[in-house]
Amino acid sequence: MRSRLNLAAVGMVLGALLASSTIAADAGQPLPDTSGMNVLFIIIEDCNAGVWGSYGNTICRTPNMDRFSTTAVRFDSAYVQATACNPSRSSFLTGLRPLTTGVWNNQQVMSERLPPGAPTLPELLKRKGLYTAVIAKFFHTMEYAKSQLMAFDRIEHYAQPPGWTGPEPILQFPRVNQPADNPPSNDRNTPEHRAWRQKRSDRYGDSGRTPEEEGDHRIARTAAALLKEFSQTGRQFFLSVHQSRPHTPLLAPRQYIEMYNPDRIPDPPAPAASLKDFPYLQRTTGRNPDIFMQAQPTPHQAREAIAAYYACVSFVDDNVGTILGALDANGLAQNTMVFVMGDHGFHLGDHGMWSKYSMLEPTRRAPMWVRVPGAPANGSVCREFVEFVDLVPTVGELLGLELPSRLEGTSFAPLLANPGRPWKSAVFQVQSPAEQMVRTRRYSYMKFENGEVPVALYDLEKDPWETVNLANDPGHAAVRAEMAALLQAGWKSALPR
Repeated sequence: MRSRLNLAAVGMVLGALLASSTIAADAGQPLPDTSGMNVLFIIIEDCNAGVWGSYGNTICRTPNMDRFSTTAVRFDSAYVQATACNPSRSSFLTGLRPLTTGVWNNQQVMSERLPPGAPTLPELLKRKGLYTAVIAKFFHTMEYAKSQLMAFDRIEHYAQPPGWTGPEPILQFPRVNQPADNPPSNDRNTPEHRAWRQKRSDRYGDSGRTPEEEGDHRIARTAAALLKEFSQTGRQFFLSVHQSRPHTPLLAPRQYIEMYNPDRIPDPPAPAASLKDFPYLQRTTGRNPDIFMQAQPTPHQAREAIAAYYACVSFVDDNVGTILGALDANGLAQNTMVFVMGDHGFHLGDHGMWSKYSMLEPTRRAPMWVRVPGAPANGSVCREFVEFVDLVPTVGELLGLELPSRLEGTSFAPLLANPGRPWKSAVFQVQSPAEQMVRTRRYSYMKFENGEVPVALYDLEKDPWETVNLANDPGHAAVRAEMAALLQAGWKSALPR
């Protein structure tokens, strides 16, 4: 079975690595010439893959992305390399894994920790001569990427780095009147700042705004305006557009909240009572980040929060529809590669957990759709493993970028031609140097060097929600050793062959 790596193979693998992480598309299944195409990124924050209609959800309404999915490749097994925004983005925007970027939590400043000379995606694109534009969040914060953001020709709805001199905003929006809500301290480690953050984050329901007053809607309108401008100039562009929802607080305009009746939302799977030797036990008692931070919700509150999350996703889906509609209306769809993705996943009450910061499936798996005009696999589902660290080499291959030699991802461009060809045998994730995960088709394995539960092993065929830890089961001793060896061997041992 390909998901199980023989111990002897682990020992031999380093001598049999591919010379390059980029693999050409299968003969007979060619991709079109993409070197002159535009690139559009749409990044959705804190996005659970399972809420989208094209991923099988029958409750959450996402008609725009469902329609887009029929024209793109939907990646069913796409995995992030870190458990939160800053480390995940630092990884997939550099093509380096967290232990190489030096970034594995939200407090670490990316620009201070990257290896010297390591370029980020916008810098590589700028060197190629593309016109680069970003609308709202791209890296975790402007302060974490001051020099990297200088590669953007246009910056909208985002703090501008010192010394950046670009154009004024393309659109002006009326001010939204709201009570002042500034932090009592800029030091995020003070009790006052933490209390302020909790008050702002730990909410769900009606935002009290119209869609037109919401930042995500305005971001989508700005994207539409820029796409119209790009169609007139004819220059090759890279545009990244952010959507802040469904990040907490789970607030959406009333019309979206009213789309979902909490009483019709199923209870979350993998309840706390079903868990055995669980490595995140404290999270099951209410010590969650972002939402339900003080205590576990009642069953009805949990369903209300899930309904609010769905409302946020439906709102985002409408905004994405605005962007994709502008791409079509301005005649750019046939020459623009589109990547739509989450930056990581999100727990929705499963395991008694909410938000991110875990190495379990709801956090490590994120949605990703890729449409390359004319690609043979458009309209297909790819079930092969891909990792978000693969994005830089993939974009690099498609555009013919000059890439660094020490990237730690693998271009998945061949899967855009043939989504069923054998690919990676495992994916890897880091929560810290002492907390790491590897997942194969059959098993997930996590180590926690300083945890009360030092190792977790799950049989994903029999236990897809990872409820019963088999690490200490004598019948799985050989599997535990095998998975530990795979984690030790690292990402190179799982490359396509």
